[in-house]
Amino acid sequence: MEPADKTGQNGSRRTQAERRGEAEQRLLLAARQIVARKGWVGMTLSEVGEEAGYSRGLATHHFGSKAGLLRALAAYVNSNFMRLVQVEAPKWRPGLDALKGFISVYLGRNDSDWVNSRALLSLMAEAVTQDSETAQILAQYNRTVQQHLADCIGVGIANGEIRADVQPLASAVLILGTLRGSMLQYLLDPGGIDMAALHRQLLDLIDAALAA
Repeated sequence: MEPADKTGQNGSRRTQAERRGEAEQRLLLAARQIVARKGWVGMTLSEVGEEAGYSRGLATHHFGSKAGLLRALAAYVNSNFMRLVQVEAPKWRPGLDALKGFISVYLGRNDSDWVNSRALLSLMAEAVTQDSETAQILAQYNRTVQQHLADCIGVGIANGEIRADVQPLASAVLILGTLRGSMLQYLLDPGGIDMAALHRQLLDLIDAALAA
């Protein structure tokens, strides 16, 4: 099912695990691109294999089903974004500064296509339809991001820089909803929304709403 070439860039033979890892990476990149382009419902596993340059059956071989692929794709989208957060994290103090840093990474990315955001918002939109098979998977993904933001808020409360009456998880849900709703509006009308101004205004609102 996989390409016959088993040689790495340095001429050495790659292990089976390395070949599998590369194939899964390419399949996930292909799935993300397809979802960003046309949504999740219309995508097939065979289409993912072809888009990645492999056989039609390879996505099924690696992920088993569309639900399995979605689980892996949600984790992949999240890890891509959190990798950007971790690169910037050493610059931030734990607490309110880290919370605002997360917001700055979300709104301040230099991404002309916004493939990650388009794919995630498309997945979310399709997951809220009635009888959706993907709602539970996306809900679990959501909880990990909400908890990250809630932890930042909790540290800020302990540090005395965020008001003690602020509820961390409820605030995290509101902040995440604001970020995604803002991004949705921007992607619908990029010429009509000043992302830099939106970014500055949201940071000001966070200070006004949470700061002790």
